[in-house]
Amino acid sequence: MARPRYEFNPVKLVFEQVKMPWQRQLLSLLGFFSVAVVSSVVVISLAYTFLDSPKEKKLKEELAEMELRYEALDERTRLMRAALKDLEQRDLNIYRVIFEADPIPNETIRSKEQINAYKYLAQYEYGPLMATTSLKIDALSREMVAQSKSYDELSRHIKNKNALLEAMPAIQPMAFRGKNRGELVSGFGYRIDPIYKSAKFHEGLDFAAPISAPVYATGNGQVKELVHLDKGYGNFLVIDHGFGYQTKYAHLSRFEVQKGQIVKRGQLIGRVGNTGKSTGPHLHYEVIKGGRKMNPVYFIFNDMSPDQHDQLITKASQANQSLD
Repeated sequence: MARPRYEFNPVKLVFEQVKMPWQRQLLSLLGFFSVAVVSSVVVISLAYTFLDSPKEKKLKEELAEMELRYEALDERTRLMRAALKDLEQRDLNIYRVIFEADPIPNETIRSKEQINAYKYLAQYEYGPLMATTSLKIDALSREMVAQSKSYDELSRHIKNKNALLEAMPAIQPMAFRGKNRGELVSGFGYRIDPIYKSAKFHEGLDFAAPISAPVYATGNGQVKELVHLDKGYGNFLVIDHGFGYQTKYAHLSRFEVQKGQIVKRGQLIGRVGNTGKSTGPHLHYEVIKGGRKMNPVYFIFNDMSPDQHDQLITKASQANQSLD
């Protein structure tokens, strides 16, 4: 409010109050309030520009804490993924080798759809951090699901461990002592064909033995095939051992089992012969795993000492001529 003004009256020799028109008083009052409002706005603007409000301070503190939490979460995710990778390596290189199980499929590849799912986070200040962490957690979740399925499968293998070990073709198909023993004369790999005299891949082991020498099942299973031929394998039989294993016994002179019969390891199943494409009495023996021909010598471990097995491997690796 403006203070009253006084002027000296020379006639009356006194100070008299000067009365301002109400329009001027109103204008003065409005001017005062305008200056006050403008000053307040300037002060508040400067305060909000250079000083944080309590709410802004709280939001900034929450954002800083969130960033720290995301960084900590990202580090925990990295450590968990490293631990999971270690479990995957043990799974693939130890457990699955022991149980002859196929590797688990790779289900951890990121798709474009998964990446696009977090594009909306790009509009936020910490969007890239949140998107990266979310993608890592998604990938970790998929890997954990895949690994869980793998261990479920291995659990089933463990439950069937005894059946698996009994089914594996783990002994020689012929006795390796006595007068009816089989003498390993040709191994798995490229050998000289006895008829064409050229290098040909030999898919099994040849055991030379007298006609009618006994041939034994190398693992538990069921007789799947009994075939009579005048060429190739000659008379041969196939045993299905389950777990993806099959064994073939060729050039037989006689069968001692019937098709569909359940057999045990060491059971007599046939007699050595000289049938089909054979240049002398012998047994041609193959191991098949998942439809693929394997080197049988590495499965023969159940009926011989380590030294005897080493000698067998050395003998099987010699380059020579096969008998079929």
